[in-house]
Amino acid sequence: ASKMIIEKIKMIEDKLDIYTLYIKILFAQDDAVKAFNTCRWVLRRLGENVPPPEVVEDIGVHATVKTTYSMYIGFSTSELLGMEESKNPIHIAIMNFYRELIFVSFKVITKQLIYYYICRWAQYNSTNGFCRHTPECLASFACALNDWFDFSRESYKIGKVAVDLMKKYDVVSDCAPFVYLAVYSSVALLVEPYQSCADMLQRGYEFSMSKGDTDLASRNLVLMVQNLYFGGTKLSVLKKNISSRINLETQRSHQILLPFWLIFEDTVFTLIGDQEMLSPNIEADLTEGGTVSSDYLDFLCHQRMQSSYWLGHYDRAKYYAERKIRQGLLKFKSIVSEFYFGLTAIKIFQRKGKKVWINRTEKSIASMKKAAENSEWNFQNKVYLLEAELSSVSKHIDNDEALEKYNKAIEAAKRSKFIHEEGLACELAGFHCNRVGDKTNALNFLSRAKECYNEWGSRMKVKFIDNEIQQINNTAS
Repeated sequence: ASKMIIEKIKMIEDKLDIYTLYIKILFAQDDAVKAFNTCRWVLRRLGENVPPPEVVEDIGVHATVKTTYSMYIGFSTSELLGMEESKNPIHIAIMNFYRELIFVSFKVITKQLIYYYICRWAQYNSTNGFCRHTPECLASFACALNDWFDFSRESYKIGKVAVDLMKKYDVVSDCAPFVYLAVYSSVALLVEPYQSCADMLQRGYEFSMSKGDTDLASRNLVLMVQNLYFGGTKLSVLKKNISSRINLETQRSHQILLPFWLIFEDTVFTLIGDQEMLSPNIEADLTEGGTVSSDYLDFLCHQRMQSSYWLGHYDRAKYYAERKIRQGLLKFKSIVSEFYFGLTAIKIFQRKGKKVWINRTEKSIASMKKAAENSEWNFQNKVYLLEAELSSVSKHIDNDEALEKYNKAIEAAKRSKFIHEEGLACELAGFHCNRVGDKTNALNFLSRAKECYNEWGSRMKVKFIDNEIQQINNTAS
C-alpha cells in the first residue's frame, strides 16, 4: 500500500513521510538490502550523493573519520550544546534518512563501512545545523571515533553532548534507547564507573520497552548485565537476570541476541560452580551456527578468556586472547580483555620462563595505565595488580614492593566495589606470600579472598581457595 501511494505522489518532498514508513516496513520484513538502497535513493533525490558500499571501500574510511573529527575537535562542550538549531524541513528530513540508513545498514554491510556513513551523517550535521536527530547522530559518531582511534576523551565529550541534546530538543523518549546504548556501552565505559553505565543502560532498556522496541531493549539489557558483571555484582543476581532473559528470547521470532545470553549464562554458571564451560573449543562455537558477526566473536572470545582464567586454564585463556588479536578485535574499548591477558601471561611465564610473556604483561600494564588516566575507578586497581604480579616474578624480587602493590590493588578494588577483583588481588597476594615462604600472610590473604568470593557468590572459587589453604596448612604441619 505504501508503495502505491509513493507512485501516485509526484514531488519527493511530499513523499518523505511515506518513504520513512516504507523503509521501516521493508526492514521489519527482513528486506534490509532494499531498505538500505531506498535510503540512499531518497538521500540522492534530496541532494546528498551517498556512494554505494563498493565505492566507499575505494574512498577510504580512515581519512573520512579523521576529516569528520576535525570538524568537531575545536568546539567545547558548551559550544556544541549551543549550536544553532536548523528549522529547514529538508535538512531535518536528510538527517532523518541518514538515521534510517545507519540503522538498516547494520544488517547489510560491515562495521567499517557503517563508520563511513556515520561520518557522512556527522559531516552533514556539522555543516547544516543541529536538529532533533542530532543526538543519535553524535552518539553514533562518538562510537565510531572510539572504535577507530584512541580518542577516548573526545569520544566521551561528543557522546555526553548527545545525551544532553536529547533534553534540549525534548526527544528523550524518542532517542534515549539508542543514545544510551551507544554512549554507555562504549565511550562512557572509559570514563564513568561501570555501575553508573549499567544504570544508564537500564534506563535505555526502560525507554525501549515503553516504545515497544524489543530489539533495542534486549541490546541495552545484555550490555547492562555485562557492566554489572564488570562492576562485581553478585553472581546470583546476574544468573536471575540472564535466566529470565533467555526464557523471553526463546519465545521471540528473531533470536539475534540469544547466543549472547547463552554465552553469558555459561560464564556465570561456571563462576558460580554450577557447571564447567559448555564448550572449550571456540571452533565448535563458530561453526555450529554458520557465519557469525564480529560482535558475537568478540563477545565469545572475551567471555571464554575470562572464564578460562578464573578456572586456571591459562593456555585456553591465552588461546582466546590471541584469537581476539588475530581477528583485530582487541580494541581499546576491550580493555578488560587486556587486563586478563596480562594476568594470563604471568601464569604462562611462571611455567615456561620465556621473556616474551613478561613483555606481554608490560604491554597490558601500559594499556591499563592509559585507561586509568581517564577512569581510576574502573582501571587503577588493575594497574596495581598487574604491577604486583610483575614484581612477584622478577629475578630480584622486592617483597616489600610487591606487597605494597598487592595491597594497593586490594584497596583500589574495594573502593570501586569490585568484590571479584578484590578477591582476585587477595588470592594472588596469597600465592606470592606462599612462594616467598611467608605462610602466615599467605593464609591471611587467602582467607580474605575466600570472604570476597563468598560474597560474590562463586562457590567454585571458594572451593578452590579452601583447597589452597588446606595445602598450605598441610605443608606447614
